[in-house]
Amino acid sequence: MKDFFDLNRSVVLFIYGQAFFVMGLAIFLQSRRHSRLQLARDLRWLAGFGITHGLHEWGLIFIPLQAQYLPLPYTQLLGAFQVFLLGGSFSCLMGFGAAVLRDRWRHALWIPLLASLLWIMLFWFILQKATAADEAFLRSAVWARYLLGFPGALLAAYGLRYQAQVKVAPLGGKAIARTLRVAGIALVAYAVLGGLLVSPAPFFPANLLNKSLIEVPLGVPIEVFRSMAGVALAIAMIRALEVFEIEVERMIARLEVERIQAAERDRIGQEIHDGALQGVYSANLILETLASSVQADSVAAGRLTQVSQVLDSVIVELRRYLQSLKPALPDQPLRENVRQLAANPRFSGLMDIVVSLDVEPDLTPVQAGDLLAITQEALSNAARHSGASRVTITLREEEGRLVYRIADNGAGFDPAASRPGVGLSAIQDRARSLGAGMELRSGRGKGTQIIVRLSEREGDGADADRPGR
Repeated sequence: MKDFFDLNRSVVLFIYGQAFFVMGLAIFLQSRRHSRLQLARDLRWLAGFGITHGLHEWGLIFIPLQAQYLPLPYTQLLGAFQVFLLGGSFSCLMGFGAAVLRDRWRHALWIPLLASLLWIMLFWFILQKATAADEAFLRSAVWARYLLGFPGALLAAYGLRYQAQVKVAPLGGKAIARTLRVAGIALVAYAVLGGLLVSPAPFFPANLLNKSLIEVPLGVPIEVFRSMAGVALAIAMIRALEVFEIEVERMIARLEVERIQAAERDRIGQEIHDGALQGVYSANLILETLASSVQADSVAAGRLTQVSQVLDSVIVELRRYLQSLKPALPDQPLRENVRQLAANPRFSGLMDIVVSLDVEPDLTPVQAGDLLAITQEALSNAARHSGASRVTITLREEEGRLVYRIADNGAGFDPAASRPGVGLSAIQDRARSLGAGMELRSGRGKGTQIIVRLSEREGDGADADRPGR
């Protein structure tokens, strides 16, 4: 078997390079599709790794062929460029790991930058000290795998595990989480195969821990196993994104059902408040006027009192039913409630939500509930309709008034050419109950802003019997 692979080494290297190049190209094309998952947008780093790594491996075929026709300086220049492709590919791999972990480690993106700078300085030092270009390229390639490839693959594997646990699993995407774990396992395998088992070199640990540990006993080039890890990684990542899109559609459908249910509760509550409850109030008032014209000790007076008591109990039950249609009023500061809402996996799993409330407004629980309902409706609209990847929620004091702004970077729409939907109508109703002004700014391709201008306190803000919360 060893003789077979030795004779077909160019074929092996070509297939190896093709496996990673196709992996990178496939992931790049998949990441260009609209996706609400931040992981999908970060996959460009992984695509860069696959494409540049594939080009590096093809260089192992191309450069020896060109060396027969090109002067030595040009060949050496190609060799240096090939080593830079290797280091660049591993920098992209480490960049992918840092990108998917930036929510956990604020300064994670500095890791690939500093590691890449360290390797570049080491490469320059090796070039200055080496007696032969081939020796310098070998040492630099080995250190690229040690400093960038091995930690980069492990960082990316950990990043996928983090994404699976924190971003995907709360959405109910168990199948996606499993697929991401498979991709993580493939990255760990590549960390060993591509980051530790390097080409033999005359220094520790490359003189002991190198690819001959696999190639000698098995007779199979290590590139074959690296290719298998690359293919498994590509299939797992693409499959995870496909399943995620299905899960997102299901989540959006659930949000739409919740929107319909909330609208139906509003309608029922309003009808009870304006119809049945007002009718019972009126009937009770009529009974009170009748009771004044009936003898106090008569049988009719007793009956009227009983009927009035029954109507009072009906009023109590209707009011209790109206209260059950309303969500509980917030019992925490607005800032904390908005942050909890933004951290809800239904929204945070689909969009990056930034909350920046400079002040804590002096609002009644009813007013805070209205403002929170506006926020929830705006986030729901952004998730269902705009395809936004980022939403910013701010509260600022401007010209003596508090301005509450919810802005997304979604597709936007032309407000003049569109009739307000149920969601926007609900937001307008909530703003009116606050005694606040509501402004809608949007445009095609420009995102959407919902701006609520309110003073720190605008009276009690709402009728206690108003349904629909």
